[in-house]
Amino acid sequence: MPFEKGGRADKQGNSYEINCIIYELLKVLNEKNYSVIIEALGIDEVGTDILVTTFDDQKEHQQCKARNGSKEYWNISDLKEKNIFSTWKTQLNRGSDRKVALVSPMSCSFLFDLHKRACNTSGEAEDFYSEQIMKSSKEFQQFYRSFCSEMGLKSDKTDDISKSIDYLKRISYNQISEYELQECINCNIQYLFSSERNRVYDAFLSLIEMGDIYGKEITQTVLFDWFTKRKITFRLNDGDKRIAPRIQEINQEYRQNFIPLLDGLEYRKEFDDCIDAIENEKAIIISGNAGSGKSGCTEAILNYCEEKRLPYIAIKLDRRIPHINCDVWGKELGFPSSIIHAIHSISKNEKAVIILDQLDALRWTQANSSEALTVCMELIRQIKCLNYEREKKIIPVFVCRTYDLENDNNINLLFKNQKETENSWKIVKVGNFEKETVKKIVGENYEQLSPKLQKILKIPSNLYIWQHLDKEDMYGECLTTSHLIDKWFEQICRRSVMSGLQQGAINKAKKDIVRMLDKIGRLYVPKQLLDIEEAVLDYLISSEIIIIQNNRVGFVHQSILDYFMSQSMIEKYFDGQNIENIIGEKEKQNPGRRYQVQMFLQNILEFDSDDFIKIGEKMLISDDIRYYVKYIFYEILGQIEEPDDNITQFIVSNCENDIYGKFLLNNTIFTRKQYITILRNYGILERWYSDPEKKIMVFDLLQSITPNLDKEDIAFIRKHALKSADDDKQFMRCFFFDIMEESDELFELRMMFYEHYPDYAKEIFINIKNMMEKFEQRAIRLISFWLQNKIRSQGKYVYRYEEELVDLDNDFLIENAEFILDELLPYIPKENGKKINYSNWSGKYTYKRSVERACVELVKKATIILIDKSPDSFWRYYELYMGKGYHIFNEIILTGLAHLPSQYSNRIIHYLSTDLDKKIFDYTSEAEDELGLVQEILKVHGSICGKDELSEIENAICSYISPNASEWYKRRIELNKQKKYSPVYWSFWGDLQYKLLQCLPQDRINKKTKDLLKVLDRRFYKVSLRYIYPNSHLGWVQSPVTGKNISHRQWLQIITNNKLNNHRNFKEVKGGFIESSCETYASDFQEVVKQHPQEMIEMVLNNKKRVLDVFIDALFLGIELSEELENIDSAVIEELLLNFPCDMKNHRALYFCGIVEKMNTTNLTSKMIDQLINIALNHSDFDKVNRTNLEDREMKSCDKLQNDAWNSVRASAARAIGKLLWSHEELFSRFKEIIEKLTRDDSAAVRYATLYALWPSYNINREWAEKKILYLYETDIRMASFHDSKNMFFHLYPKYKERILNIIKKCFESDDKKLVEIGGYSVCEFYIWYGEFEAYMCSVGSKSEEQIKTILDMAVSYLKVDKYREVAQNIILIYKNIDTNVENILSRMFYNNYVDSKHDKEFLKEFMKTKVSRSTVRAFVNYLEGNAVSVVDYADIIIQLCENVLQMEIEDLKKQWGIENEISKLIIFLYDETANSRKAEYKQIADKCLDLWDIMFERQLGSTREISRKLMQR
Repeated sequence: MPFEKGGRADKQGNSYEINCIIYELLKVLNEKNYSVIIEALGIDEVGTDILVTTFDDQKEHQQCKARNGSKEYWNISDLKEKNIFSTWKTQLNRGSDRKVALVSPMSCSFLFDLHKRACNTSGEAEDFYSEQIMKSSKEFQQFYRSFCSEMGLKSDKTDDISKSIDYLKRISYNQISEYELQECINCNIQYLFSSERNRVYDAFLSLIEMGDIYGKEITQTVLFDWFTKRKITFRLNDGDKRIAPRIQEINQEYRQNFIPLLDGLEYRKEFDDCIDAIENEKAIIISGNAGSGKSGCTEAILNYCEEKRLPYIAIKLDRRIPHINCDVWGKELGFPSSIIHAIHSISKNEKAVIILDQLDALRWTQANSSEALTVCMELIRQIKCLNYEREKKIIPVFVCRTYDLENDNNINLLFKNQKETENSWKIVKVGNFEKETVKKIVGENYEQLSPKLQKILKIPSNLYIWQHLDKEDMYGECLTTSHLIDKWFEQICRRSVMSGLQQGAINKAKKDIVRMLDKIGRLYVPKQLLDIEEAVLDYLISSEIIIIQNNRVGFVHQSILDYFMSQSMIEKYFDGQNIENIIGEKEKQNPGRRYQVQMFLQNILEFDSDDFIKIGEKMLISDDIRYYVKYIFYEILGQIEEPDDNITQFIVSNCENDIYGKFLLNNTIFTRKQYITILRNYGILERWYSDPEKKIMVFDLLQSITPNLDKEDIAFIRKHALKSADDDKQFMRCFFFDIMEESDELFELRMMFYEHYPDYAKEIFINIKNMMEKFEQRAIRLISFWLQNKIRSQGKYVYRYEEELVDLDNDFLIENAEFILDELLPYIPKENGKKINYSNWSGKYTYKRSVERACVELVKKATIILIDKSPDSFWRYYELYMGKGYHIFNEIILTGLAHLPSQYSNRIIHYLSTDLDKKIFDYTSEAEDELGLVQEILKVHGSICGKDELSEIENAICSYISPNASEWYKRRIELNKQKKYSPVYWSFWGDLQYKLLQCLPQDRINKKTKDLLKVLDRRFYKVSLRYIYPNSHLGWVQSPVTGKNISHRQWLQIITNNKLNNHRNFKEVKGGFIESSCETYASDFQEVVKQHPQEMIEMVLNNKKRVLDVFIDALFLGIELSEELENIDSAVIEELLLNFPCDMKNHRALYFCGIVEKMNTTNLTSKMIDQLINIALNHSDFDKVNRTNLEDREMKSCDKLQNDAWNSVRASAARAIGKLLWSHEELFSRFKEIIEKLTRDDSAAVRYATLYALWPSYNINREWAEKKILYLYETDIRMASFHDSKNMFFHLYPKYKERILNIIKKCFESDDKKLVEIGGYSVCEFYIWYGEFEAYMCSVGSKSEEQIKTILDMAVSYLKVDKYREVAQNIILIYKNIDTNVENILSRMFYNNYVDSKHDKEFLKEFMKTKVSRSTVRAFVNYLEGNAVSVVDYADIIIQLCENVLQMEIEDLKKQWGIENEISKLIIFLYDETANSRKAEYKQIADKCLDLWDIMFERQLGSTREISRKLMQR
């Protein structure tokens, strides 16, 4: 069958066990252990595959388990089933010298953790139990309890806990994958033997298979004899005296390359990061840009190693290039074998460090860079394997430039492919020096340096140059690295006279070195190629500008070479040479040359802008200059902040140049205000605006410099605004930026457009709080504008209102209170009723963050400020709205009244006393108390007002009766009559009086009021009052016992409590609610049953007459969901069913079917089977099945059918029958008639579920089952959506060919998505296997999107099957140019590694000619990053892909946004691997990469500046 899973588990298991034996034998050879016995005899044999004896006579009984059925882990029941615990107990009880271990590739995290915790515990049983066990997860606690039970211990007894600790200390779980195990074996063989690895491995296999060793003790002597007879030789690492001296020589060679600052190694915080990583035994990657000081970090590490006497090896990979393999490279370095084995042999009992520097340089120094990186990968694997056994680790340190670390796929592969934990590599990023460091080194003159010079001196390599300069000179004009180098070399030449040398000789020597380095394209030139006097060379070395290593001459830093190369270009220019000779032929115009050209142009610009322009013009029109080199001119031109007349004239004259005008516009003028201003001042923008074809450029240019438009720019826009809606829409693109960044003039322009086009104000996001802090008037005007135009805070238009918009002491608020009120008061709604209380104006609901609410908050604060300045003005603003009952105005007015001074107390109290209903209630603020504001007013003004006013308010309060009082009373009577809940006693009078009368001064109110207060106090003390509404919130709902470990007795009290049937109350707490109800208790009871099913069943059975029905249902559901279900005795389940039978109406039967389906069916009783049959035939649940789609009343969709089949009780019974038949064929005769009836049931859902029973029936009575399955398919095609129908089609095809093909056609041509999917998969697969449906496959245009997707999805899956790979590829190519979006499907062939260069080169080249998408290209790039040892293997494919994409129309490319970035990444990958090769074919590939880059720059694809940056970092 297609993709049928087969098993070689036994063979693989044996292979794993054999490798475990070999690994232990290697440990004997390596003197880690004394001996090994395979298949020990007597009691030693119990639970033992390998018996290991250590040198101190400790015994470890190992079991090796490569598989655990189909599981990827071990749990407690698996260990129990394999009798592992019982055998462990046998061996551990023999004595304290016995240990046991389970070795497996699968995880057993709880057992591993238990062992670790036992080893780290104090030894006190109580501490271990309380700290290590009870503070862990419930699952971990259960694992420990189960462990104790299996070992015959009580987990709650102190003595047994102590015993468990002893056991656990002597139990270990060694998880090691088959791959890791093989790697460890390979590594140890290489370390211990000189003979070829496979030969040694085969000798081990022969020993195990033919050596007559079973049951015998195998010691080192036995192994030496065995290998000696086979003429297999050992290494003598420990006795090899060559290792330590050679390591010292290698280290000395490395350290002599380090060139510190004059005062020595300067401390940096990155040093501490490196040392900390070493102390914590973490592998390190040191990264940084060129000249950033990475070597300083390695020097600090070596100093630390010297101080702590840690062994180390340090190697520069560009000088000692790894190749072939670790052994060969190690021998070339002078070691017996790999450098890892060398350092291991002298550091077995201490940490060791290996530094591999200049990893990034490998691909620039030789052609076979991928081979060098492969050796590095092998080194990492060797370190990992040795560290697996070492107590103190070997710590690798790689040094690499940041860009290469982040972007080079081969270097990424080096670290990603190692199967390490996520945090195994510590990346230390080295940046430039801090200001204080530079200041200290430069000294007292630091503050006199220009800011530009201070900045460039943060780069360590520049600081190195600075230290060599004569301090008495002036350096005010030094603004770049070039200036520093120029000054330095000038001084070197000047001082040469004092050494008896001529300056001309020094200059000539420099030129000779530069010329030769340019010629050979390297950073170092062999000394014998130079014609330089020895004295001159010695002088330059002593000046520390050049170095000689291994008889090769080079500059101390590459930036110095680049500068001198640029100087050479300047000399050629002034000698009158043409631009092609100056820059060099095309093949030399690589990324390295690009930086030199940049320095050349910058220096020319500093000399004379006219020369700069002349050179630039020659570059731009030359066909022999690559475009990405031309781009340097545009880039430098764009960096000129104040263009002079020459530059200005060039821009004006050439912005419309036929050859390069558009490039000038896109790369220099766009986003640069200085150049757009020139275009505007010279009338070019005006002219373009008048030209319909060029008008869009004006809009783009103005938008590119927003929000930095000046007054003249704004005047230009105003001149042309409001004449054309289309043009206005383009102008308004200038406003899609933060309003706070705009000038006042630009804001006014914005508002002008908004007045004419209010809807555009919806499109912006504004943080009002932030705006109020900086641009208050703008915020007020915007709020006013939104309110005026009824632009509400709808879903996608978010206005973030914060509780504190602005402080009351804000200067703007103080000065502009009346402005705010004048702007905003007219928009406050004059409304009452519930609608306004729930609107965006209300603050009742804190999730409403609206502009309307922001308006209210601002008005309230402005009102308070107004009162402080002019209290009389309050009445002027609000008298019109007072007493009207407007809810929002009441909130504002009450807030104001509370702040009015005492001179208004009588007026305020009198105002409140009339018509309380319309004046005193706050329905809309965030306060929980509707009377909160009026209470504050009464407290402030009630103690000051006159006696008459006080009496007036007392009487008004006492006599107040709410208009809703009678309605409240009626509802209370009606609710209590129903007797569904506990009686309620809602008040309809007294709440308001109790709250408000307390606010009046007690020494001034009359006796009658005081007496009333005493009565009200007794009534309402500690009672929730009507006018307080706590802000509602969402959250969890739990019962009072959730999360508590309550006893069985307490649970019994709950599940038998009849009062719960009519009881429901809840308490609001932080994060949610505590609800006391049947439902919440039942939910918790269900969770307890899941964990302890047997105990809960017994408790319920013992109290069966008292337990409430809701808890019986919870019991059944908990049993069904329990992981312990298979351990429950079926007799107990049967007893539960007899006492609580499933009726044919409720869903308890559904839980029962789930229990039968999941439980261990070995002892299933006849009564349980009868119950299952009864449910399948007679349950009446189907009429109650919910309909999720009103338009699908007949359940026509497969989704609906499957959903109902899953939720239907009778369908669940059918599934349970199917489960039983898989393991109990003898039950078929009992179920056959039932299945027959179910296949003809009226319910489609039941018929569908019957397929679960027909599948195992097919294995029992094939002919009968075939007929039933075909009957279901042919009478209702939806049945074919069954999950395994596709495989059944294959089973039935040979016998029922035409019928099956017709069923597949019906599926494929269906309107149902699931049927189309099964049909499409089958059409494709039957075509691949049998050649069926050829017409379907080839008629591309007639298919729907879903049909095409399913065919391609299946075709992609068959790429991994060698037999059908070619036909699958042909299918994919048939559909290569369709318009349907299938990018995710096609991307899968790369993400799942279904292709490779060896088998699929022609297919991939053809595929890359298709309409590839961004996702597909990204998947291809991801594939190369993760799998390609060398992208050169894919060179033809990459080039074809890039050419295909780069010839696409611009509009098509825009639809695939981002594809150009993926293309540029591919080009960089390929160029990296081929640029420095001497192979002709590689050189052609590198040149092609440069051509492709040229096309990208020329077509302006993607971010050319970003590509430029990446090139510069080369």
